[in-house]
Amino acid sequence: MSYCELGTCPYDKTHRIMIFRMPKHIVKCAKNYRGPPLQTCKYNAAHRVLDMEEHLKECDYYLRSIDDQAVQIALSTRIPPVQENGHDVDTPL
Repeated sequence: MSYCELGTCPYDKTHRIMIFRMPKHIVKCAKNYRGPPLQTCKYNAAHRVLDMEEHLKECDYYLRSIDDQAVQIALSTRIPPVQENGHDVDTPL
C-alpha cells in the first residue's frame, strides 16, 4: 500500500482517515454527531470547526487564497509598460 496522508475527523477525533476519503467520511460521521454544531470552512469543506475566526488564522487554504487575491489585485492594477514607439510591450504589433 502506498503512503497516503491521514487527517483527523472533525466529528470524532479517534477517527484517522486518508485525506482523499475525508469528504465521504464527514458526510457519514456528521449523521451520528451529537456535539455542538460545527461551522464549515468556506475555503475547504472538509474543515469543520467550532470557532471559525480562530480556524482562519491557521487554515492553509484561507491563507493561500489571501495570497492569490493579493496577486490578482496587483495584476489587475498593473499598468503595462510603453515602448518608445508608443506600443504596449505586452501587445503584439
